[in-house]
Amino acid sequence: MLTVSEIKGFKPKDKPYYKWDKDGQRGTGKLAVQVTPRGSKCFTFRYFVNGKTKFIQLGVFPELTLLKAREKAKEYGAMLKDGLDPKAEMIAYNINQEQIRQEEAQKGSFEQLINGYVDKLKSDGKRSSERVLKAIEKDVFNVIPKTIKAKDITSNEIKLVLAKMIQRGAAAHSNKIRSYLHAAFNFGLKHDNDPANLNSQVLFGLLYNPVAAVPKQTHADKVGDNWLRLDEVRLLISDQTREHFSPDVFILIKLCIFLGGQRPYEIIASKWSAVDFKARTFEITKDVSKNYRPNLIPLSDSAYTMFQELYNYNGGSEYLFPRTTKTGHLDPNYLNKVIRKFCAKTEFRKFIPRDLRRTAKTLMGEIGISKSLRDRLQNHALNDVSSKHYDRYEYLPEKKKALDAWESNLNRCVYDDNVIFMNKK
Repeated sequence: MLTVSEIKGFKPKDKPYYKWDKDGQRGTGKLAVQVTPRGSKCFTFRYFVNGKTKFIQLGVFPELTLLKAREKAKEYGAMLKDGLDPKAEMIAYNINQEQIRQEEAQKGSFEQLINGYVDKLKSDGKRSSERVLKAIEKDVFNVIPKTIKAKDITSNEIKLVLAKMIQRGAAAHSNKIRSYLHAAFNFGLKHDNDPANLNSQVLFGLLYNPVAAVPKQTHADKVGDNWLRLDEVRLLISDQTREHFSPDVFILIKLCIFLGGQRPYEIIASKWSAVDFKARTFEITKDVSKNYRPNLIPLSDSAYTMFQELYNYNGGSEYLFPRTTKTGHLDPNYLNKVIRKFCAKTEFRKFIPRDLRRTAKTLMGEIGISKSLRDRLQNHALNDVSSKHYDRYEYLPEKKKALDAWESNLNRCVYDDNVIFMNKK
C-alpha cells in the first residue's frame, strides 16, 4: 500500500505514470497517484463499467491527504457495489447542488418581501401603504438588514425590533409595527403557495411566520373613548366657531357630523360625481371606502345646503376639497392639525377628527336610532351571511328618517352665552 513518504519520493518522468494503492479488494475500483512530467501528484480513482475504463480526479497531493483520498475511494467503491456509476452520480449531485444554489439565490430578500406587501396594499387601494413603508423603513430596517433573506428571519430578530420601541416608551407603536410585519410575512407565505405565482422570479421560501410567536403588548392598546357632548357638538357647528376654520374645512367638519359620523377621509377624498343634487344623495364610493363597500347616504336639508355652499366654493374642481397636493385633495393630517390648533386657542375640549364618528354614533343612539341602522349609516362591515352575500337593499328610507331625526336634534338649540361658553385666548 502507498505511504506518504513514498508519494513524496515519486520523481517526474517524461510521461505521466501511475502508482497504485493495493487494498486487496476486487470490483471496488483502485486508488492511484498520477505523477505528471511537471512533478505534480494527483490522486485518481479508476474503475470499470461494462468493460470501459473510467477515471475520477480526486485532488492534488498534499492538499488532499492520502487518508482523505482513501475515504473518497472507499465511498466510490461502495457505489460500485450497489451497481451505481460513481462519475454519473457525482455529475447528478453537482447538478442538484447547482439547482439548489440557484433556487436559494432566487429566494426573496426582506426588502423584497416588504416591497411586495406594500405593492399589494397599493393594488388593493389601501390608504395605509405609504404609512406602512415609512414606518418599516424608520423602525425595522435599522435592526434587520434589507438584504437578509426573508426566510432566514427568526422570531428573535422580530423581538429585537419591537424591544427597541418598547424600551423608548412606544409600546403602542410597537404593536403597529408588529401588525405590519405579521401581515407582510403572511403575504410571503401566500405568495409562494399561490398557483398564480408559479413562474414568479422571486419566491420567499417561508415555512412559518416568525412574528406569530411574538406577543403584542396588550396593555398598550387603548380603545378610543373620547366623544363630544351634544352641547359641545352644537357649539362646534355654530357660527361661533366658523372664524377658526377655512370655509370648506368648516363645512367638512359639519358634514362629518350631519352625515351620521362618516370617516373624514372618505368625505375628503370624494369627488363631485358622488353628489347627486337631484336625488339628494351622497355616495361614498368603493374606491375611497375603507371596506371597499359603497355607502349611499340620503341628505337631510342641512347636509343638502352644506353641499350647495361647498359647490359654490369648490365646485370648479374635481374633488370636494381640492388642494395642490400629490393626491389632489385636502390632506387628512391638515384637518387634524387645524382642529388641534382650534382646541388650543379656544380651550375647547380636545378631540381628533375620528372622535366625530364616535360622537355621532353615540348621540344618535341616545335619541333612539337602532345600532343596526347606525352601523349601516357608518358603513360598518356586516359579516353575517345574509348581509355579506345577499342583502343589497340600500335602506335609504330608513337612513333618511334617522338622519332627519339626527338633524333635528342638532338644530334644536338656540345659542346663548349663558348656556354655552367658549373662552378665547
